[in-house]
This record gives sequence, structure tokens and C-alpha cells, in this order.
Amino acid sequence: MCAYSGACSGAYSDAYSFAIAGIGMQICCDQPRLLEKLAQRYAGFQQTSPASPQFTLHLNWQRGPSDASRVSPLFTLRGDQLYFDVPHYSGQIDLARAEASLSLISDYPVSDVDYFLRVAYALLLFRAGGILVHGAGIVRAGRGYLFFGHSGSGKTTVARLSPNDLVLNDDLIAIMPGEGNWAAWSTPFWNFSQVRPAPGHAPLTALYRLVQAVDVRRERMLAGQAAAELVASTPVLPADPPSLVQLLGRYTQLLAVVPAYRLYFLPDDSFWPVAAAPEEFAGHDL
Repeated sequence: MCAYSGACSGAYSDAYSFAIAGIGMQICCDQPRLLEKLAQRYAGFQQTSPASPQFTLHLNWQRGPSDASRVSPLFTLRGDQLYFDVPHYSGQIDLARAEASLSLISDYPVSDVDYFLRVAYALLLFRAGGILVHGAGIVRAGRGYLFFGHSGSGKTTVARLSPNDLVLNDDLIAIMPGEGNWAAWSTPFWNFSQVRPAPGHAPLTALYRLVQAVDVRRERMLAGQAAAELVASTPVLPADPPSLVQLLGRYTQLLAVVPAYRLYFLPDDSFWPVAAAPEEFAGHDL
């Protein structure tokens, strides 16, 4: 069953709500079975109170083949609004009104809705002061570590090599500012080739740009290098020039309090003594 019903109106007869980093999302739809499948996909992230969601998605779905929605649909970002307008995949995200709509024809509605929600949360988290990052977030001994890099760099590998730790996600992590520090938050976005994420969050201790190598070591990154690497690991926002400027500023704030390194590692857990080693940190060099 869905988390709760009743907050939607008109043709939308049922609702499911979940939250990422405290930002609630309510999905209104007239297809209870689809909502149940989404609830299974996002198990552990659901909300039980109709007063919690800050954002609403109105979802229309029809079953049918659609090649267009099986690849990442192109979007247009204009200020507070983002638009999808391709065959079988049409919708918009309106940040100012705190609502979105999506109409799709697809035989794979869960994965297609999942893609829309990833884009929506990239915007919502940024508007709330945080960032959605392509990376693996792992909590060890109460400390959060973010491992990032291009596809194939080893994010899922380090997650699988940490079976006794809390894996927040091995692909998309929400990072949010707090009082004097930042925290890494889990997201429910995953597929069956990845490690299933576990709900939770932890203070962000270090950022690691993964580099597959023949030895294990870490190397401090200059702030400019780290910011550029992090921007390259950020979805959606770099496509919008004004957002890109703000994003660089946001990463500058992050790097002032959280150290970033290149982590050279082998395909075993020998990286952990290096990654978890403490080091005095007084801000990144320029």
C-alpha cells in the first residue's frame, strides 16, 4: 500500500510520499499499482504524514512502447522551471510553485519516473542549499565519506568492498550544509546492478576522487582541481550557466571545511586505512 492517500485532487485518486535529506515529495497518480511499485523501489524513504511533503508531482501514465523514454530525455532549464518535451515523455518542474507534472507512455514506468525524480531532486536540493552528486556515500564509524569520479571509476566497487558499513548510495548522494560542516544523505535512486541504498546520513568527513592504481595512497587536491572534478560529477545544474556559477560557489564553501583527495586504490578493501586516516585540515589551498 502507499504511504498515505487523500492529499491529491481531481483525477489523481491516490498518493505516495517519500523524502530525501528532509525534502518531501508527494506523487499523485490515478494508477495505484504504479504507486505501489514506486513504494517498493523507495522502501525505507517513505513518509507517513500528509503534512510533510514540500513538493508535489502529478503523474499520468499509459502503458506502451517508447524508445524515447528509455534514454535520458533532453530537458530545458529556464530559471525556476525545467521542461521535458519529447514524444511519450512530457513534463515540467516548477520550483516556485513547488509542483511538477509528468505524462508518459512507457512499458517501464518505474525507471522512467525515477529519472524524472532524479532531475527534480537535483534542483530541489540545490534550492535548499545542498547538492546532488554522482558518488558513493559510505558511513564508517559514524563518519561519512564521499567517493566520486566518472562512470567506471570504482564507486560501486568501493561500496561492495564495504559490507560492514552503511552504504548510503553508490551512485547519487545528497550533501547538505549544517552548522560548521556538511552532511552526506542517502537517496533511494538505484538499479539492480548497484548496491541497494540504506536510509541515513552522517557528517561528511572527506571527499575522494577515485583513481584505479597499482598501489594505495591519497593525495590532497587543490581547491580549483577539486571543484572542477566535483562539477563534472554533478547532474543537471552544469547545463544552466547561472546555476553553474552558483554551483562553483557552493563547492568553494564545501571545500573550505571538507578535505578533498585523489584516492589511488586497488580492487580490495586496503583503501580503508588510508581513506579513514585522520589528517589536520585548515581549508584547501587555492
